[in-house]
Amino acid sequence: MTTLADVTLRTVPVVDPQSSLAEAIELLQADPLQTVVLVGDEMFMGMLNATMLESSLIPSGVDLSTLQVGPYVRPTRPLHPETTVVEAQAALERKGVLALPVVAGNVYQGVVTRAELS
Repeated sequence: MTTLADVTLRTVPVVDPQSSLAEAIELLQADPLQTVVLVGDEMFMGMLNATMLESSLIPSGVDLSTLQVGPYVRPTRPLHPETTVVEAQAALERKGVLALPVVAGNVYQGVVTRAELS
């Protein structure tokens, strides 16, 4: 059975928790997958995607360059390299996102999209 360990993963911008929210949003908007991954101390911590920008989590009327991105990135349950392609496709569909992170232990490996799974 084919697993994510057999799939070439994609890269998206990576920021650390102390990066400004404005910087993370700028990277997200420039990325084709509209996704930024948060990595601190070489460990996966979560991700920011376009859907989150539309939520009420990010305060309006505030200078986003003064806010750190960490508190605004929601924890995302990552996929593991041993996750099957079928399971990964189901997770992408269920969550309604363009990409999901792949993490071995706590180490971020990349993201997977439907394109890599077909």
